[in-house]
Amino acid sequence: MNSASRSEQYLTLFRAALAQSARHGEALLSHVFLVTRRSLAQEFNRATGQHEHAQLGLCIKLLDEKAAALCARFPVLLRQAFEDKQAVSSQFGELALGELSHKQLENMDESQVQERVEFARALQLVQSIAQQSLNELNGCIGALLGLAHVQPERNPLRPQTYLTVLQEVLLQAAVPIQVRITWTQHLASGLGDALKSSYSALAQKIKSYGVLPLPAGEPEKPLVAARGQAAVHWKNGADETSQQPSVLTLNRLRELLADQTDSQQEVAPDEAVTQFAGALDWNVADTADASPTPDFAQATTDFASTVPAAFEALQNMNQADEEVVPLSQRQDTLMDKAGQAESTRQMLRKSCQSSAQVLSFEVMVQMIDNLVKDTRLLKPIRDVIANLEPALLRLVLVDPRFFNNKQHPARRMLQEITQRGLVFGSTDTPECARFIRSLHRYVNPLSRIQIDSAEPFDLALFNLNNMWSEQVIQSQQTVQQAMRVLNRVEERNLLAEKISANLDLIPEMRQVPAPVAEFLCGPWAQVIATAELNNKTGGTEDPGGYKNLVNLLLWSAQPELTRKDLGQLTKLVSKLLAKLREGLGLIDYPAVKTSLFFDALMKLHQQAFRPAPDASTVAPRIDKTNLPGNHRHWLAPEEAKVSGFMEMPDDFPVDRPVPPPTQGVSAPSLPSLEKLVVGSWVEIAIQGSWQRSQLSWISPQRTMYLFTGVQGQTQSMTRPSLEHLVHTQALRLVSEHSMVDSALDEVVHTAMRNSLERGQT
Repeated sequence: MNSASRSEQYLTLFRAALAQSARHGEALLSHVFLVTRRSLAQEFNRATGQHEHAQLGLCIKLLDEKAAALCARFPVLLRQAFEDKQAVSSQFGELALGELSHKQLENMDESQVQERVEFARALQLVQSIAQQSLNELNGCIGALLGLAHVQPERNPLRPQTYLTVLQEVLLQAAVPIQVRITWTQHLASGLGDALKSSYSALAQKIKSYGVLPLPAGEPEKPLVAARGQAAVHWKNGADETSQQPSVLTLNRLRELLADQTDSQQEVAPDEAVTQFAGALDWNVADTADASPTPDFAQATTDFASTVPAAFEALQNMNQADEEVVPLSQRQDTLMDKAGQAESTRQMLRKSCQSSAQVLSFEVMVQMIDNLVKDTRLLKPIRDVIANLEPALLRLVLVDPRFFNNKQHPARRMLQEITQRGLVFGSTDTPECARFIRSLHRYVNPLSRIQIDSAEPFDLALFNLNNMWSEQVIQSQQTVQQAMRVLNRVEERNLLAEKISANLDLIPEMRQVPAPVAEFLCGPWAQVIATAELNNKTGGTEDPGGYKNLVNLLLWSAQPELTRKDLGQLTKLVSKLLAKLREGLGLIDYPAVKTSLFFDALMKLHQQAFRPAPDASTVAPRIDKTNLPGNHRHWLAPEEAKVSGFMEMPDDFPVDRPVPPPTQGVSAPSLPSLEKLVVGSWVEIAIQGSWQRSQLSWISPQRTMYLFTGVQGQTQSMTRPSLEHLVHTQALRLVSEHSMVDSALDEVVHTAMRNSLERGQT
């Protein structure tokens, strides 16, 4: 059997395996529910408390009522999940067992958090029971897909898929959430055994067709550990935090992140701590033996004046330093003593007086660690963030609103620093040097003054924005102007595409040479579209008379017709050329291209004054399939200039080499344009080097994309051009989320791991 035939056979086997598994879904879930019911009944018989007895009785009763309908629904959703039609939804906005973000956690209540944790625990148990059989099946599926090595995530039959579908089925059952949670606790073991048997039988069936499975690879991890570049395995860290008692669980973190608007009304720092501490209930170390709270003012600053005055003095000191120490030598001076940051962290940790302070402190430490380890930011920028840690730790001890108020000055300042810092892929630019100097001038002083409120951060942010304002305003104006132009371009191009399709239906279009057909369906369709868009009153069907010119041009481009009426042709030519120039002027059509078309048209006109050639020498007519397309995404020269239009040449090499990735960006190119959202940072390979840009705008019909670079310059491109960059791996995704949000998401993942390991929520 040749390679092509084997690939086709393997693909058929793969589809058959999915179909069989989907069909078997009803019987599988029915068996799981029987095991679940037995488990519930056993616990019901052991229950002694009245409430527990009633709760378990309700779970059994509802399972008896709902099981048949749920089993019937399960294979339908399972088939959709196998086929990756994205039909499986989730209560939490993404696949039920996917990564949980802090934004989702903020909107969940305690029961929803508990359900999320129980499903994660169920996945762990199912995975552990079925892992050996799953490894064998992964090898078979990898072979059927023609993979070079086992990739567990490419197996649609993995336990995560089954549990994701199962959660959606349970959500559709319309039962109380506590019932779903109890069901989940009792069904995991049965599902694991059922999948173990199913995987083993399916693997044997596949191998019976002569398929050799791939060697076993790494088993799939039940929990997504960390999605960012700066993953922090908190409990396994090498620093002193590994000896600290873990207070960070998912439910406690939810309470910290939850919006507490009512308790934020002009609360003094001490009152804020008291109020927040009352919202959490767990044991911490006895504060009676705790070290006394350090005198932050004495420990961190000798200034006795107001914050603004102290700030001004420190800024002057920094400015003096900048005149003496070059940037390249100053990058490693922020945290020049290895133990300085750790000793400060230890000192501040001992000052925690309440559960709320302990939790806020640990979350901030993890968040800063995540940002400082994220190599997508240049080291000098990460050094500034590291140097800011003591100030942020002091802040959250008196003001936990940092975590639940997205407009908190300190959070906004971190957001601005990290998002603006992402644009720099190298320190070797004047723009980067100016940016880092601004951070040294306005951010560094925060580590040397007393922090008892958000006021210093507000002041620092105000000063930074003032320093950046000129560039920001200029960049915003440039982007707004480009957006207006590209909006108009998309509207005109879509209309021109419809006009071109209608022109293509004209029978005479098949009777004229290719240059004429391409001109009418390309530039001239743009002319007609522009005239219609400019016709605000809508008083005429053919504004400018440009549609009427189409038939005249088609007639004049057919020498066999014009030869019969040379007088008419002679009268028409001057008017025709004048009208063509007028129309092309509407779209600012390049003079060189205009001249080329006119030369081709004049040659056709001149043929009318010569004898008709033999039929055998007549030039072949253009085929309909070769008609237009080269002006589907037309931009006039001025439009291209304003928007920084990047046009892919027709001979752009598909296999051209791309430069090695820059620091911190090791991920492959973007898998699909659907992953690209406004605000994403990307790197584009241009002239042998990677250039960072932020996606600023996507047109309403997603035909045009606008990026903004380090100097505020814009770069626009069409969807086909962007697809080409993705296909050739000349575009890499740097970040699709705010870095502060990503750092908080990593904290959520740590809290989930802690919840699973400690058996809590």
